[in-house]
Amino acid sequence: MEDFIISTTPALEGYRVVKYLGPVVVPSVGAGDIIKDWLAGFTDMFGGKSHSYRKVFAKFINQGVVQMTDQARQYGANAIVNFRIETTNLSKGKSVISVLLYGTAVVVERIETQEDSSDGEGIGRQAG
Repeated sequence: MEDFIISTTPALEGYRVVKYLGPVVVPSVGAGDIIKDWLAGFTDMFGGKSHSYRKVFAKFINQGVVQMTDQARQYGANAIVNFRIETTNLSKGKSVISVLLYGTAVVVERIETQEDSSDGEGIGRQAG
């Protein structure tokens, strides 16, 4: 079986969607900690990016993608299209965040090109 494909687009170049299996949705809610809140406060005050929060978001997203892929494979999918991520801060001034990942589980098949089906004399091949 080919690798699992995840795309933010509704179509995949070089592939045809042969079956739409339905939505896959993975919600996740979690909290950072007091130290991360404190460090992020300094980052907010002086400008810049909070690396501690970036790590928290990356962890939620990576875990969510694994869960989505597992869920889609249980449906018989080999791809997810229209992949989206939404985040929400659930508490004022604290690091309780919600990450929602969703997309459409599909079965895709590779579209055979003329080059794939040629007998050795097709476009892009040199006669020898």
